[in-house]
Amino acid sequence: MNPLPTAGDIAGFLDQLAPSALAEDWDNTGLLVGRRESVVTDVLTCLTLTPDVATEAIKKGVSLIVTHHPVMFRAVRQLTGDTVEGRMLLALIEARIAVYSPHTSFDSALQGINQQLAEAFGLLDVRPIRPDAMDESIGAGRWGHLPEEVSLPVFLATVRSGCSARYLEYSGMNRSTVKTVAVACGAAGEFLDDARRLGCDTFVTGEGRFHSALEARNNGVTLIFTGHYSSERPAVEWLANRIGSEFSEVTSVASVEERDPLELYTDE
Repeated sequence: MNPLPTAGDIAGFLDQLAPSALAEDWDNTGLLVGRRESVVTDVLTCLTLTPDVATEAIKKGVSLIVTHHPVMFRAVRQLTGDTVEGRMLLALIEARIAVYSPHTSFDSALQGINQQLAEAFGLLDVRPIRPDAMDESIGAGRWGHLPEEVSLPVFLATVRSGCSARYLEYSGMNRSTVKTVAVACGAAGEFLDDARRLGCDTFVTGEGRFHSALEARNNGVTLIFTGHYSSERPAVEWLANRIGSEFSEVTSVASVEERDPLELYTDE
């Protein structure tokens, strides 16, 4: 029987899966809470570490939380019970639960979120929108071509299914066709110019600004918003399975308490 891994062992595996060198300069990735030598029996993955998810982890006796969005994203000068994040982190520390975040490293990795989205949408010849200087097979965003041109309504259905989105927002004409597509998860409206430069007729991202939609429409690019949560949550579930496959002696699951913080209201 294999000995149980430590937080450092799993962090090392995640560092290989999503190298820290791929993280954006402003990001906060890696092992953020806990001791590397602590033994891990159970892992919980989530998109965002919220009090609900922390409570779930404590009740389940989890040893390590892998959260895509990092905690302590901004510099922390005090860690007290005076804030929501402080209370949550203190509770996790008291329960001896470590916290790891891959964030933008996982966005850009070879098997990362954007690669998974591109494949889920059926793109071929997939390449990074902004290739890494040392390895052009990895980098920020992805773009590629569909096997054949399809109508916009058909592609919208593919996108919704591919990321399990409850709904989509888009800026484009239903008579438009889709062939060359750029993808960037999360809040990545800044990739619109890159998509145009690469000759993409369609750009898919999680969320963006109203003016980005206007800019896309004015330049003949179809812009699709899946919702931030929908663009990244499926990969969090994939990551739980991947950790479980690598460390078979560990129970690794995605949070069941996590929910999209945004709801859709309609009077229909």
